[in-house]
Amino acid sequence: MAGGLVSQVLKVLVLVYVARVYGAAEFGSFSFAYSIYAFLYVVSQFGLPTFGAREVAQTERLDPRLFKSISEARLLLALFSAIVVLVVLSLIPQVSHEEFYLVAGFGLSNVALAFFSDWVFQGMGKLHGWAALNIIWQGTWLILTFLAVRAGASIRIVSFAFAAGALLAAFAGWVWWRRSLRVDGEFSEPRYQLRNVLKEGTHLGTGTILQTFLVWIDIIIVRTLLGPHGTGIYAAGNRIALGLSMLAGFYMQGAFPLLSRSTLGDRTHYQRVFQQTYNNLSSIFVPGAIWGFFYAPEILDFIYKRQEYLAATPVFRVFQLWLLVTAGIALWGFGGILALRRDRTYRHGFALVSLAYLLICPICALRWGTIGTAWAALVAQVFLFAVFEIHMRRFVTPRHASALVQPCLLGLGASAVAKLLHLSLLPALFLLLLVYGILGVRYLRVENLWPAAESKLK
Repeated sequence: MAGGLVSQVLKVLVLVYVARVYGAAEFGSFSFAYSIYAFLYVVSQFGLPTFGAREVAQTERLDPRLFKSISEARLLLALFSAIVVLVVLSLIPQVSHEEFYLVAGFGLSNVALAFFSDWVFQGMGKLHGWAALNIIWQGTWLILTFLAVRAGASIRIVSFAFAAGALLAAFAGWVWWRRSLRVDGEFSEPRYQLRNVLKEGTHLGTGTILQTFLVWIDIIIVRTLLGPHGTGIYAAGNRIALGLSMLAGFYMQGAFPLLSRSTLGDRTHYQRVFQQTYNNLSSIFVPGAIWGFFYAPEILDFIYKRQEYLAATPVFRVFQLWLLVTAGIALWGFGGILALRRDRTYRHGFALVSLAYLLICPICALRWGTIGTAWAALVAQVFLFAVFEIHMRRFVTPRHASALVQPCLLGLGASAVAKLLHLSLLPALFLLLLVYGILGVRYLRVENLWPAAESKLK
C-alpha cells in the first residue's frame, strides 16, 4: 500500500497540474480520454496478470513460456482494442481532435504495458519491485508532462508522455528478469501456450471488465450529455476519491493471500482475520473521508487554484461517501467472495449492478447534472455492497461497531472542532493527523497483543 500510495500521489500531481494549466474544458477532454483508457487497459490485461501472478506464486519460479505467452496475449489485445476504439471515435462528430489523439496516446501505452512485469514481482513476493515499477511509470509521466507543458505543447502530449513512462517501466522490469528468462528456458511448461493462457485469463477478465465499467462509465456519460466543461467539473470532484479507492485495492492485494489461506482453516480463524482487515480499512479511510466531506471547498481550492472548480464541491462530498462504500466492496469482494472462491457470484454481482447503473446514470445526469451522476454512482456502489454483504452472511459475521465507531467518532470530532474554531485547511489537517496518530497507537497495541492471543489459542 505504501508503494501504491507513492505512485498514486505522482498520478494525482499530474492530474492536478493538467487541470490547473489547461482549465476545465480541456481537463474534461483529458478526463474523457482517460476514462476510455481505463476500458482499454482492462481489455488489454483481461485477467492475465492475475493468472500469471498466481502461477508464479504456486511454482515459485518464472517460466519463460508463461512470460512470453502473457506478453503476446496482452500485445494482441492492446492493439486490437486500441484500433477498434480509434475507428469508432473517428466516426463520432462530437469527439474533438484533441480527444482522439489523447486516446491514441493512452492506447499506445497499453502496447508498452504488454511487457510490464509487475505481476512477476507480485507472484515472487517482491512487492518492493512491483512498487518500484509503478513509481517509475508515474514519476516519468509527471516529469515528461511538466517538460512538455513548459515547452508549450498541447494537452494531447500528456497521453504520449504516459506511454513513454509505461515503456520505461516495462523495460526496467525486463532488465530485472531477463536472466531468469534465459536460464530457465529449457524447463518451460507446455501448458503455458498462448491459447491456454488466453483461456485461463478469460475467466478472470470478465469480472474486472465489469468492475471497470462500473467505475468509469459515468465520465463517458457526462461527456456525452454535459460536454467537456461539465466533465471537467465532475472529474475535479471525483478524481481524488478514485485515486484513494485504488489504495484500498492495493491494501487488499496485500491482505488477500492471508485471507485466502485463512478460509482453509476453521471459521473462527477466518472471522478473526476478516475482522482485523475490516478494522484496518476503516481506520485508514473513515476519518479522512469525514474530514474531506467537511472541508470540500477548501480542498478543491487548495488543489486546483481555480474558482470554476468550486462548483465540484457537491460532487466531491458525494464521492467521499462513495469512497467508503468502495473500500467495503474491496473487502467483501476480495477478502470474502474471491477468497472463498465464489468467482461466479463476483461476476454476477458486477453484471447486475452495471446493467442497473447503465440505466439510471444517464437519467440522473440529464435531470440533475453532475450531482445527479454522483448520486447515481453512490447508489450503484451501495447496491453492489449489499449484494456482496448478503451473500457473505453465512460465512462471516463482522462486528461493525468494533470497526466503525472509533474512526467515525474521531473523524467527526476532529472535523467539528476544526469548524467550530473556524480553522483553515492546514490547521484542520493537523487535527486529522492527530486522529491518525491515535488510531496508529491503537493499531500497534493490537499488533503487539496478536502473538500472545495466537499462542493462547494454540
